[in-house]
Amino acid sequence: MPTMNDVATVPGSDSEFRFSLWRHGDAAVRALPDMHLGDRELGEDAVDEARRIQQSDARFVSIDPVVDLSGGPGTEHMIPVLSFIRELTSYGVEVDWRARLAPDGPQWWVFSHLFPPSALEGPHGDDVASAWRARYHVGRCFLRQGPGFVQIRDRRSTGLRRLTVSDGALVSAIESLMSDRGADSVPDQAVSVFEKQHLVIRIGGGVWWAPYRLRRWALPAWEV
Repeated sequence: MPTMNDVATVPGSDSEFRFSLWRHGDAAVRALPDMHLGDRELGEDAVDEARRIQQSDARFVSIDPVVDLSGGPGTEHMIPVLSFIRELTSYGVEVDWRARLAPDGPQWWVFSHLFPPSALEGPHGDDVASAWRARYHVGRCFLRQGPGFVQIRDRRSTGLRRLTVSDGALVSAIESLMSDRGADSVPDQAVSVFEKQHLVIRIGGGVWWAPYRLRRWALPAWEV
């Protein structure tokens, strides 16, 4: 078994995720002429969509409807929008989104490296949302890729965890997971390894890869 060293509209879904593009995040500035850059629906390739937005003049994205983080049956269509938020976060694009938690679903901290939601439904939603905003900073859970290995730094929970992945099968699995190719494209053993580290999160009948590529270095650098 591989080991790890510790050192849009989606087919089959009933929801359409729509988003609006803006030149600026401040509400007063967005009220000015020519600040709104249009509305779109999220398609299948959330990663590429986020890249195109970063290359445009948009610096603020508002997403609708509420994103279900319960991980319950039938919620696998949430994976692309979570990847969309993950990639926008990695580019430093502000995201206005609303989320919903469930008592028996994934704990909120596994998503806490994402840009904080503006509202959070579920148990102690207001308190959790406040904690999320207070703890958030760039680089809470990110990866960097070198020749033949991937290094992950994770600050979502307590302290800093440094993980180095050098097994070829696991490195290939990360590439597939980051591209949202689905659980079927990744060996079950690899999913199990990453799930134990909370790097893969089960969402409905699918799996979602949590860490993002760090594209903007935080100041001060010790934060990451």
